[in-house]
Amino acid sequence: MIQTQVVVVEAPAELVLRRAGDADAESLSGMLTSQPDLSLYMRFQTAIGRPPRPALLQQLVSPNGAAWIAERDCQVIGHAMWAWVKGATVPTAELALIVADPEQRRGLGVQLLTEAAHHALAAGADQFLVMVSAMNDRVLRMVRRRWPTATAEREGALLNFTIPAADFFATVN
Repeated sequence: MIQTQVVVVEAPAELVLRRAGDADAESLSGMLTSQPDLSLYMRFQTAIGRPPRPALLQQLVSPNGAAWIAERDCQVIGHAMWAWVKGATVPTAELALIVADPEQRRGLGVQLLTEAAHHALAAGADQFLVMVSAMNDRVLRMVRRRWPTATAEREGALLNFTIPAADFFATVN
């Protein structure tokens, strides 16, 4: 007797990447609240509260640069932003992101960073600052692999990578 088994595989829901705004604070709060403490610490280097404080959410959706949200099935799964670094001698945009744990290692972080970096470059940034916890092996590997010419300075538990804009876009594919 031959038995046939039918397996139905659903296509993954479409990824939506868009600019963030004030209306995204609540859904971003939900995504952040669902993340493990370690993931939040890797991004913020401090406790952010559960739910995150409104002042923090406001800075995330409306920084002094710009911010993006990644969604799947109308659920926030990632956030990226850039903000001007005060006191920098060269126009420098700090890039920052967080990707929901189940969505990591799929290229979403690089996609979000690239979107933010393009916008910062158009706004006049000559270089980018990426601050990474020395414990965050995944992001450290990503930065070192994609931008091997980045210079790093240790500041306590952080490694601060400076990436010239030309180098960022030369290797981001």
